[in-house]
Formats: sequence, structure tokens, C-alpha cells
Amino acid sequence: MSFMASREISTRREKPRLLLLTHYYPSHRGGVEIVAGQLATRLADCYDIHWLAADCDPPPDISGITCIPQRAWNGLEKHGLPWPIWSLRNWWRLKKTIAESDILHIHDFIYPAHLLAIPLAKILGKPVVLTQHIGDIEYRNPALRNILKTINRSFGRWMLGISSQVVFISPRVKAGFEAYTRFTSPPLYWPNGVDSRVFTPSPFPTNRNQLRESHGLDPTKPALLFVGRFVERKGLPLLRQMVEMRPNWQWCFAGWGPLDPSTWQQPNVFVWEGRQGASLATLYQLADFLVLPSHGEGFPLVIQESLACGTPVIVSEETAAGGPALPGCMTPIVHTPKNPDPAHWISVIEHRLNTDKQAECRRLCAEKAKQNWCWDTLATNYKKLLAGLLND
Repeated sequence: MSFMASREISTRREKPRLLLLTHYYPSHRGGVEIVAGQLATRLADCYDIHWLAADCDPPPDISGITCIPQRAWNGLEKHGLPWPIWSLRNWWRLKKTIAESDILHIHDFIYPAHLLAIPLAKILGKPVVLTQHIGDIEYRNPALRNILKTINRSFGRWMLGISSQVVFISPRVKAGFEAYTRFTSPPLYWPNGVDSRVFTPSPFPTNRNQLRESHGLDPTKPALLFVGRFVERKGLPLLRQMVEMRPNWQWCFAGWGPLDPSTWQQPNVFVWEGRQGASLATLYQLADFLVLPSHGEGFPLVIQESLACGTPVIVSEETAAGGPALPGCMTPIVHTPKNPDPAHWISVIEHRLNTDKQAECRRLCAEKAKQNWCWDTLATNYKKLLAGLLND
């Protein structure tokens, strides 16, 4: 299909067609795809959205959005690389889909289909908004670490450079790419939102004890929470060491992945799978702290969700740098993935557990979350951006 023919089709539609590309659908439960779903839901009133992602999980049923799962091989994820590879037939279809679209919104450049889509869109004259979530990752494996750095500085520099507009969710990731990328337009920093109607503090302090009891926990013992994929870069090996060092603390895990804490055979470990929305919010509400010793991330959505529920966060200094400074709400810890120090993490957690200002801290966390993050505000920004690119 020619460029002029695709333009004629677009003028006959009531709404412009937006092609949305992510590696997975939200049911995969990763932060990137959840963010994409939240934004798409709010953009559907202005755009005819066609959402392409790997068929590893069921697509969402959202009014105004047509999901088209792409057959893919996902064998690398069990090795810590969430990198689905579409079948060749679907790659050929991608060109036709781009030609029939008016504008593209892509989340992270690094996935195979995205690496093809961005230059194809450039050739076909379609504007591309690229939301970049992650940058370099300090994998313990030096080969993986160096491969990713090479990809970011070669393909990444090219993909970000030819995109019509790049939006970063983290100032740390933005600064990293700015060091070696010449952008078409000045890059933007727009943090993700959080749904404060779902992720909200427990109404009464006594409810936290009731929540713990209903989840099989002892209300008198500390409860530490981790939410995310059970993989090395999220800090699971370090968390395992801490679990063994403090058997009297209750360690709660919500997620999935190859480093499953349920295999550790520790009586103080509690694991939940498939939690999202309100059922996940209850875990944030019952916890004393969210503990996240991760590296190589932008600014994980779970931090924002936890704070919105009034639960303070103890996180690696690198990950904390992806968001605003929130004294009293987010405690950053110097963390070297290649040489972690579980005793230091334990010391910081103990100090925070012994503070006498827990209630005040939880109130402040929820207030800061409301002040800093809102999906509706973010969606409005994207609507203005997309409309401006279409009108150019």
C-alpha cells in the first residue's frame, strides 16, 4: 500500500488510528505493559487503537481498543530476558499495519518488532512516539551487561534519534541516553501515573492487623513486601540472604519468575501469584515496607503503587534516582549488584522499623503519591503530544 493510499484511508476514519506496540499485554503483569494499558484506556476516546504484542498472555478487553496478538517465541524469558520474538509471518504483516495507521506509540525500543517498526514508520512517513522505560542494566553476567550497553549505544541511539518524540519515565534513564543521542525533538520526562482510586491507604490502622491475619500473617511481627518478577536484576538473590538472616520477620512476595521464593523452603516466606489491582493493593496496605534491591530499571510502577497505599519504600540508590527525592517515604540504599551487602540492608530496615512515626510516615507517603503521579494528567499530556504530531 502506498503512502498516499494509507492517507486516504485515514481521512475516512472517524478517529485517527494509533498503532500501539509493547512486548507483552498487561496480563503478563510487568510494569511496562501495565503502563501501556493504563494510557491506552485513557486515549481510546480520541484514537482508534490497534494494539500488537506477543501472544504469550491473553489480551485485555478494553472498549475502543483492538488487540491483535502476534504469535511469538518467548523462550528467553526463563533466562531473565523478557524478549519475545515474533514469527516471520507477523513481521511481514507489521509493515501493512503501520501503513494503515496514522501514528505509532511504542514502549521501549529494544524488542525485535520495535526495532523494525521504528525505521519502517520513518520510511512510510508515520510519526512515532517512543516511551523509553529502561537504559543500561548492570547484569552480574559481564557478557549480558556489555551486550546491552552496545545495543543502547548503537541501535538505541539510532531508534531514539529517528523517533518523532521520545518520552522518558525516569530522569536517570533520560540522562543516560542524552549522553550519546541526537534527538529529533528535545526529549521529555513524564513519570508514570498511579490509580489512587485502587491504590489507597487502609482506612483504619486496625485494618492492617486484620489484613495480615486474613493473609495468614502474624500482626505482631514485621512484614516486608517485594512485588515484581522473580529474577536476578530485581534483587532476589539478596532478598534470599536477608530472609535467612531475619527468620523472625515475615517476607512477603507477590510476583512470578524463575527465582521463585516458594522453593527456598523458609517458614517465614509467603508467596502470592496473580495479584493485581485491588488484590495487590491489600498486600501493600498490610506491609511495613516495600523492599526493592533492584538495578537497571527506570522507576518501577510498584514504588508508586506502594507509596499511594501509604507504605514507605526501601530501595536501591540507583532505582530511587529514577524518580523524585521523597525523604521519609523512599529510603535509598547504596547497592552494588556484583557485591551486595545484606547486613547493610537489614540494618537500614531495622532502623526504619524502630521509628515512632510510622502513622505520620504512611500519611505522608500517600500525600506525596497524589501530588506527583496521576494517570489522567499523564494521558492529557500524551493527547496533546499526539495531536500536535498529527497536525504537523
